[in-house]
Amino acid sequence: VNSTEKFLFQDFGQTWQIKPEESLFIYEPGLGPDNYSHPGHIPVFTSDLKISAEVRSACGDNTACLFDAAATNDTAIGLNSMMTGLMLEQERNLVGNAPPNITGDPRIVAFLGKPVLYTMVVNDADEFNVTLSPMTGAQLPVTYTF
Repeated sequence: VNSTEKFLFQDFGQTWQIKPEESLFIYEPGLGPDNYSHPGHIPVFTSDLKISAEVRSACGDNTACLFDAAATNDTAIGLNSMMTGLMLEQERNLVGNAPPNITGDPRIVAFLGKPVLYTMVVNDADEFNVTLSPMTGAQLPVTYTF
């Protein structure tokens, strides 16, 4: 279904408005559903916004930036929304990334005075780049000499 924001709000969303006596919430004394309901409120719709060339130049095609900058008439707010969205996406990617799968021979065969070559395969199911770093300093040494 390809519907406009106005249609979704007016012809769908508003039909879900309940009568005060239908509320399942428990309210503080003296308060009720009418204190939290504003049926006359009409939100800002994307189609009603006038997006200036300056805002388009600053925001590119970032929807959150375009909307917030145009709705508030403040490009800085739009840019802040864009940066916040990008940071949240990075965090979501990090949190959602499963650890890599490391496979290789569980045995290491070593001979006195001979270098040891150990091969492992590292795959990331989420297709992130995996970087392996040797341990240094107080950690285990990278090479051993016998």
